[in-house]
Amino acid sequence: MLRIRKQVTKRDVLGFRLPMLTYEEPPLDITDIIVMDPDNTYFMRMGSEAMTAYHILPDHVLVIDRGLRPVQGSIVVFFHEGSFYTRAYCPDEKCLLLKGSRPADTIEINKEENWTCWGVVMLTLNPVLPAALKTGRYLRVCAC
Repeated sequence: MLRIRKQVTKRDVLGFRLPMLTYEEPPLDITDIIVMDPDNTYFMRMGSEAMTAYHILPDHVLVIDRGLRPVQGSIVVFFHEGSFYTRAYCPDEKCLLLKGSRPADTIEINKEENWTCWGVVMLTLNPVLPAALKTGRYLRVCAC
């Protein structure tokens, strides 16, 4: 869920103004950093170990942009045979290779097969919280 940013009102200072009083640093908002297109940005959790070679581990949060078209080497989320998959996009002349960490995780899609590219993964949110602090409401903080 995206939050609506509150407007900050500036105070008028009479007389000599100190530069530090008139300078207001813009508030840091994580959505400004990770969401380029709010209408096409989605979040998913990684559900397998198929992309560990790409440093995408189970339960990491994927930030996906459905407005981007995949290029060679992009990490994509795609729908094939009733399931969602996350793989590296590697088109070939005769087929489409969607590479995973291991050869067993690689999916080869022929031109006759039906599949849908659901979006391009822009970034992942990686956990750094130590295991000792993963209790209560912090159990799944930062995708862990």
